[in-house]
Amino acid sequence: MTIRIIQVGMGVRGRQWAKVIRDDPRAENVAYVRNRVDRAKNDLAAWGEPENTPCFGDLNEALDQVEADVVLLVTPPEVHHEQTSVAFKRGCHVLSEKPLSEEMDESIDMVRQADDYNLLLMVGHNFRYLSSSQVYRKMIQERTLGDIGYGQFVYLRNRDGRRPDLNKYPLTMKQPMLLEQSVHHLDLMRYCYDDEVVAVSADTWRPSWSTYQDDCCVSALLEFRTGFRANYMGTWTSGSNRFFFEWRTDCSGGILVQKYQFDDLFSSKLTPGLAMEGELFKRSKDVEPLQEVPLEPCEAFIDDTRVMLTEFLDAIEFGSPLITSGKDHLKTLGLTIACIQAAETGTKVIMEDYYEGLGIPKAWL
Repeated sequence: MTIRIIQVGMGVRGRQWAKVIRDDPRAENVAYVRNRVDRAKNDLAAWGEPENTPCFGDLNEALDQVEADVVLLVTPPEVHHEQTSVAFKRGCHVLSEKPLSEEMDESIDMVRQADDYNLLLMVGHNFRYLSSSQVYRKMIQERTLGDIGYGQFVYLRNRDGRRPDLNKYPLTMKQPMLLEQSVHHLDLMRYCYDDEVVAVSADTWRPSWSTYQDDCCVSALLEFRTGFRANYMGTWTSGSNRFFFEWRTDCSGGILVQKYQFDDLFSSKLTPGLAMEGELFKRSKDVEPLQEVPLEPCEAFIDDTRVMLTEFLDAIEFGSPLITSGKDHLKTLGLTIACIQAAETGTKVIMEDYYEGLGIPKAWL
């Protein structure tokens, strides 16, 4: 069975998706949609796609002329609701890049439409499928280092949005860091901790030299259902071009530390009684050494996307569970937008009350 896909969007991420689909024997991009059809044809030639692959300037036009099973959205979130609605009405499953929308009401409506039409809606949280994320989650689930006490997730990057190899819409969008980048990180914590956030406090702001028009820095305190806390700090506007990533989780029997976005995972086991000996303020030579955690090789944005596509194809062909579903995404997106609300109001947001106020059915959560 070959699953026919119409891909809407041909930017940086679109090229990655095209490669992954081209390499999968169960899937085929039967058409592409882009505002500039002439540029689309030039891109397809550069990507190694067949010369006769149809290109259209409008999704409705593509669906009128090409039979498809899936619409893949690699477009700005502001148009996802309209494009998803078109796809569902035509009987197509939807695989959408995150976030589903910048607005919760639109995202909720897309999930409702998926239910109404009995079609699949998957959201592209591909970072879940990195080798590092899979091992991080497994070690937490198996309590390799004991109970979680607290977590700290730091992402400091000087991302100049004017670079030619970056999408341009985040330059002017609302809360670009939260809605385009932090949404991945918040999703990773939900997924790898295998837990849900019950309350969040947050603040956001914009440094004066930022290339982004809206807030691109966020600091948040997340309270999880099982009682532990996690601090999150993320920015796209730094005072250094050195990328700094560290996700550390302190447990009763040691620590788990990821030092790079896609790999570099380490752990150390706590030595009982060592705090009672030696230097009062211990340095690296006096403490438990970090041990590298073995990971399977993984090409970021390609191998993780392959695994995600496999999950989607399995759900279509065999009815397998869809883990990164639209309903699951509502909890990640809800948490992301709750951070904005907490920052704007200066109050702690209780997630249960927040979801209830949005009218999200409890069965979805």
